[in-house]
Amino acid sequence: MTLLKLSPLLSSESLVAYLVLLTLILLGVTVYMAYNAKLIASELHSVRPPSPTDHSFVLVLMLAAAGAVTYLLQVGLTAQWGMLNTLVFAALPYVALAIFLIGSIYRYLNRGYQVSSLSSEFLERKKLFWGSQPFHYGLLVLFFGHLIAFLFPRTLLAWNGQPMRLLILEYSSFAFGLAALLGLLLLIKRRLGNKRILVVSNKMDMLVYTVLIAQIVSGLSVAFFVRWGSSWFASSVTPYLKSLFALNPDIAAVSAMPWLIQIHIISAFIIIAIIPFTRFVHFLVAPVDYMWRGYQLVIWNYGRRAIRKSTSYYPGVKSKNN
Repeated sequence: MTLLKLSPLLSSESLVAYLVLLTLILLGVTVYMAYNAKLIASELHSVRPPSPTDHSFVLVLMLAAAGAVTYLLQVGLTAQWGMLNTLVFAALPYVALAIFLIGSIYRYLNRGYQVSSLSSEFLERKKLFWGSQPFHYGLLVLFFGHLIAFLFPRTLLAWNGQPMRLLILEYSSFAFGLAALLGLLLLIKRRLGNKRILVVSNKMDMLVYTVLIAQIVSGLSVAFFVRWGSSWFASSVTPYLKSLFALNPDIAAVSAMPWLIQIHIISAFIIIAIIPFTRFVHFLVAPVDYMWRGYQLVIWNYGRRAIRKSTSYYPGVKSKNN
């Protein structure tokens, strides 16, 4: 009885208002479901070509977003915002590595045939050659340079003990960085300027270009504005990376570095994280065994020039293996 007294009954006007509101909601849901059903039926009965993607606009948009993120990171890292250093230098490496391992295993097991570079060489070859050669050779030299500084820091510091050898190393590294940037720009121009290649392109390709530009440009900026990167990498970054592998991150040295170096390190972790979802994954299945496998003998039974003008259904010399 007490409960009934505390909760008065609804008036007739309120009841009518609730019924009208419920009717409107049901009517809206019905119209929405009917509209979706109509869309599904039209898609089933008529095949529409997908709307083309403006990859140039997507790339510009991603570059602008990368610039905005870089600016925010520069401000935050310089001002020592809260736990930002801990997040990007202690947590981000492990998150990136976990995404890389889980994503790579999943893609290999479930989409094994897509674990490749999805090459477009058969669509266009000449411009690909002039872009891929400086890009790949530049990146390979820089990668192994970083690897040597990580594995043999004392040897590298001893090498840099003489100014001439330090200058040779710095200038050559900067030159290979420029070569990688030039090759990347040529590859971007090739992809965006060829309609056939655009057909097999996607938004993740633009993301690859964005992170590569961020990584290479930040590396060149470090080499130009900070200088002597080989020495401070061996003395400061190598202990930090080893502390990550030891599961005991020591971020004191890397937190005190200039923001250009910090951006370069963060972009490297981002590249590791997106490997399973992009063309980067092809390096996991690189044909390394080509270096020691035996030669394959290929015999053509026709002339490459003559066959182009042939009108025969079976061009070339008849096989003698019958």
